[in-house]
Amino acid sequence: MQPREIYQQELDNTRRALESARVKRNILTGTKIALFIGMFLLLYLFARHEAAGYAWGAFLALLLFVQANVIESKLLARVAFLRERGNIVEEEIAYLDGDISRLDTGEEFRDQQHPCSHDLDLFGEASVFQSINRAVTPHGKKILAAWLSTQTLSGEEIRGRQEAAREMAGDPARGIDFRATGRARSLDTLAVEHAARWQHEKTGFPRRWIPYIYALPAIVLAGWLLCLAGLISYGIPLSGSLLMLLIVAARGREINRAHARLDLFIRSFGTLHELVLLLARTRPLARRSRELHDALFGKEHDARVAFSALHRALRGFDQRGNILAAFLLNGLYMKDLHLLLRLARWQEAHAASLPAWIDAIGEIDALVSLANHAFNHPAYATPVAREDVLMDATALGHPLIPDARRVTNDFHVGDLHEFYIITGANMAGKSTFLRSVGVSLAMAHCGCVVCATSFAFRPTRLFTSMRATDNLASGTSYFHAELLRLKQLVERARGGERLFIILDEILKGTNSVDKLNGSLRFLDGLRALPVAGIIATHDLKLGDLAALHPRVYLNYCFEISHEEDEIIYDYTLRPGISQNMNASILLEKMGLCQPVE
Repeated sequence: MQPREIYQQELDNTRRALESARVKRNILTGTKIALFIGMFLLLYLFARHEAAGYAWGAFLALLLFVQANVIESKLLARVAFLRERGNIVEEEIAYLDGDISRLDTGEEFRDQQHPCSHDLDLFGEASVFQSINRAVTPHGKKILAAWLSTQTLSGEEIRGRQEAAREMAGDPARGIDFRATGRARSLDTLAVEHAARWQHEKTGFPRRWIPYIYALPAIVLAGWLLCLAGLISYGIPLSGSLLMLLIVAARGREINRAHARLDLFIRSFGTLHELVLLLARTRPLARRSRELHDALFGKEHDARVAFSALHRALRGFDQRGNILAAFLLNGLYMKDLHLLLRLARWQEAHAASLPAWIDAIGEIDALVSLANHAFNHPAYATPVAREDVLMDATALGHPLIPDARRVTNDFHVGDLHEFYIITGANMAGKSTFLRSVGVSLAMAHCGCVVCATSFAFRPTRLFTSMRATDNLASGTSYFHAELLRLKQLVERARGGERLFIILDEILKGTNSVDKLNGSLRFLDGLRALPVAGIIATHDLKLGDLAALHPRVYLNYCFEISHEEDEIIYDYTLRPGISQNMNASILLEKMGLCQPVE
C-alpha cells in the first residue's frame, strides 16, 4: 500500500474510535450525575433515620463516583488522543498534496550568520525543517534542528540514525501514536528548564509530620467503621474528620506553595509518562533505538516505574479541583499531605535521572520525524556515508519542489580541491541546483533520506555564501557583508576544517571587471585549502580556470534554447560553459526595452 492509502485507512479507523469514545463519555456523564444525586439522598436518609444501610449505600455511591471520575479522566485522555491522531493523519495527507502550512516552521532556529542554514532555507516558512519536523517535545525539536544544521562527521552515528528511522518507518501507526500521545498533552518548553532546577530543590516536607499523617487517619477511619457497625455515634469520627480538615487547612500555605512549585513540572511532564508507556510496549532491534530503550528502562532507574508513580500523583493533584472529593478525602486521610510526602520520596528516588530520560525521549522524538519523512517518500535514497568519494548522486532533486515539476540531475565530486564552476542564463536552474546539493548534504548528515535514486557522501562540513545582506545599522554594505562571509570561510578552512562550499555569484557588490579579477584570485587561493564544492557565476571567464588547472576546476552549465521569442529551460546540468543568455529576450517580452531590429 502507498502512504496515502495507509493514511486514509488510519484516518477512518481513528474517526470510528473517536465516535465510540464520545458515546461512552456521554453515558458516563449521566451515570456520575445519578451517583451524585443518589449519594446525597442516602446521606439525607441516614441523617434522618440513622440506619446503617443508608450510610453503607452512601459510602458505596461515593466509591463508585470516585471510580467514575477515574474512568472519565482516562476517557477524556482517550478522546484527546484520538482527536490529535486524526489531526495528525489529516496533516500527513495534506503534506502528500503539497500543503505544509499546518506544520511548524522552526522560525526560531533561523540564523543569518550560520554557515549554511539561512542560504539553504533549512528553517522558516516553506523550509526543509517544516517539511521534515514532526517533533512533539521541545527537546526533540531542538535535537532535530541541531542534526539538520550541524553536520555530523561520524559515519557510524549517521548510520545509527538511519537504521533506527528505517525500523520506525516500517510501523507508521506506531509513529502516529507517539505523536498523538505527545500532542494530546503537550510538554511545555519551560517544564524542561524547570526540571533541571527541580531535581536540586527540596519539597520542604517536614519529617515530623509523617507519624501523624498515618496515625490520625487510621484512628478516624476506625471510628467510621465502628460508627457504621452501630457501636458508636457518628459524631465521634466526624469530629476526627473535622480535625484532619483543620490540620490540612492550617498547612494550606505550605501545601499550596509546594504544589505551585511542582505544578508546572508535574502537569507538563505528565505526557512523558504516556510516551514512556508507549515506548515500553516493544523492544526495538536497531542498535541506537536499543541504546535509547535501555537508557529509559534500566534495571536501577526505570522511567516507566518512576513516571507511573508521578502520574498517580498527578491524578491526585487533579482531584484537588473537585471540592467534594477534596473535602471527603482530606477528611478521611489527609490526602494533600500524603501527596506531598509521595512527591518528596519520588524526587529523592528519581529526579537525578530526569535529564537522561528527557534526552532519550527527545532523541526518539527526532528519530520519529526522520522515520515519518522516509515513510512519506519511499522512493527517496538512503545516503551512504563513505570515505572514497566526497559526493556521488544520481537523479538528485530538491525535496520541496513538487514531483510533477522537479527536474533531477546526476552529480559527482571526487575529493577535496575539486571545484565545479556552474554557468548559465538567468532562471536556468543554477541556484535551484546549488540548493538541491546543499539541502541533500544537510539531510544526509542528519540521517534523513534524500531526493535522489542513489546518494553517497563523505561527512564534511557545509559552508555557503548565497544571500549576503547589508546592515545599515552597523554600517555594513552589501559588498562588505560578502567579504566578511568569504573571510569566515577562509578562516575556517585555514583552521583545519574540511569544507564543502557552495557559492552563488560571489562579489556581486562591485563592478564587473573588479568582480571578475577578484573572483579569479579568490578561487585560485582556494586550491591550497581543504575545500571542494560548487561556484555558480555569470562570469564566463571564470571557466578559463579549467584550462589552467583541469584537475581542480571543472566547467558545467545549465543551457537554454530559443524557439522564436520563446525561451526553453530544461534545467539539465551538462559539461561545458554556457553559450546562451536570456536577459535581452526577457526584457523585450516584458516590454522593458525596444526589440532589436
